[in-house]
Amino acid sequence: MKPKWKNKECFLFTIASGFTICNCCLSLMRSAVCVALYADSYLSDFMALPASLKDKLLRIMSLKGMLTDLNISQLLHSGTHTLDMMNCIVSDSALQQIHCPQLRRILLRGNLCITSEGMRALAASCPRLQVVDLTGCTAVTDEGVLALAHGCSSLEVLSLWGCSDVGDRALLELLGNCSFLHTLNLSGTQVTDEGVIGLATAQCSNSIKELQLARCRNLTDKAVKAVLTNCPNIQIFIFTGCPLITDQEALQNLLSPVKLQHVSWTVY
Repeated sequence: MKPKWKNKECFLFTIASGFTICNCCLSLMRSAVCVALYADSYLSDFMALPASLKDKLLRIMSLKGMLTDLNISQLLHSGTHTLDMMNCIVSDSALQQIHCPQLRRILLRGNLCITSEGMRALAASCPRLQVVDLTGCTAVTDEGVLALAHGCSSLEVLSLWGCSDVGDRALLELLGNCSFLHTLNLSGTQVTDEGVIGLATAQCSNSIKELQLARCRNLTDKAVKAVLTNCPNIQIFIFTGCPLITDQEALQNLLSPVKLQHVSWTVY
């Protein structure tokens, strides 16, 4: 049975106290979890909550996969710093409601309804983004990544794993605008030697610590050699499942002087 609050003051007291203890409530329960479970019934009351309580509800509802296009705007505030929607089903509509200039980290892994249109809205409203996970967001194309490149110059970590419509154009724009990039996952994209060689010769080449290029079927030995030669601080380098990479002996010679924590590749 859905818990009932006699009035708005009771509702606010309940969530702020940590426990439901007032006489007008039906049972004893932890308030934030209880409110989260029935959030859609109390959306109009969320606007009155202080930022710290909104953050608490946001974390709970994120973990339970309860954030939606319909409720997300009621839980955000101008100081929201992190947004994890990996367990939630949201679309571009949710991203268009995010107006959080302090947002640094957003995780959208596996959201198939997120497109480049949503990414354009996100990049325009959240210019301080540093960590963006778009793993498995297969509807995101070059256009969405271009929006991030132009709107979020502080990007440090970006995963585009499985974004099969992303290629060199997006990568080269990222490299030209996001000089703080140090972790980049391009696995399963359409990047070619041109894009990866561009990365190896860009300003961020010295800061790159992790690069994943698994199942990038257009890459050859040239791309790998460029990374190993020009990215002196790389620690994790993965290029498994790239059928055009064939020169095992040359790669072994290049790897020997490089201090990598993890390297994984397939030679065909």
